Amino acid sequence: MKPQTEKVALITGSTRGIGLAVAQRLGQDGYKIILNSSQKEAVLEATQSMGKQIGAERVFGVSADVSNEQSVEDMFTRIKDRFGRLDVLVNNAGISPRLNGEKPTVETTPSEQWLQTIAINLTGAFYTCKYALPLMKPLAWGRIINMSSQAGRMFTGFASAHYSASKAGIIGFSRVLAGEVGEFGITVNCVSPGKIQTSMAATYAKSKEVEEIYRSRSPLKRVGDVQDVVGAVSFLASTDADFMTGSVLDLTGGFYMP
Repeated sequence: MKPQTEKVALITGSTRGIGLAVAQRLGQDGYKIILNSSQKEAVLEATQSMGKQIGAERVFGVSADVSNEQSVEDMFTRIKDRFGRLDVLVNNAGISPRLNGEKPTVETTPSEQWLQTIAINLTGAFYTCKYALPLMKPLAWGRIINMSSQAGRMFTGFASAHYSASKAGIIGFSRVLAGEVGEFGITVNCVSPGKIQTSMAATYAKSKEVEEIYRSRSPLKRVGDVQDVVGAVSFLASTDADFMTGSVLDLTGGFYMP
């Protein structure tokens, strides 16, 4: 794959975990990187750190709440003013709320927690895609990569209903969008990780127990690492994936086989 010296990539929720690892990989691939989080200090810190790695002129940090349409619109205004284009959008921002460290059931899930999860994980992707398309269409090329989850593909026993619903929704949303924008040279695909070792996953009180169950049921006998995800995103963002759209890449170590 040739270095993408002129192309610009936005990764939401990219100051830690999978999002930061994806941003670092795309930076290594040669893209100009836009980091995002709702936390201003986290954006500033990550932007300064990555700037030292790939050059400050190639990194742009924008604090925005993806669940708020005005905040997203303002973010894209800044992106347009800075770069005048957007080639790759990775919708990674997401939450998986707990109750006292445990997975809530449908009965125990607070309504506000349900609404917040759908707002960030699903509606946030809708907002970013809505405002990204006007920057991609004039290029007659674009890559939208939406982060789903194994929890959106099957009953795992580990994930809550609000998280699973949001990630299943991402897949349906992505397929409709892929059908709408293919004629403009824009592809839309999903990455669907299984159990990945991240700080968010560690908030689950039974995370160690889940890891052992996952290892026992996985043909590869291990849980995933963030580096298992970044290669798939790098591929989908590249010209090597020109003929893929509306697809879901399952990164589960064989735990889930459709």
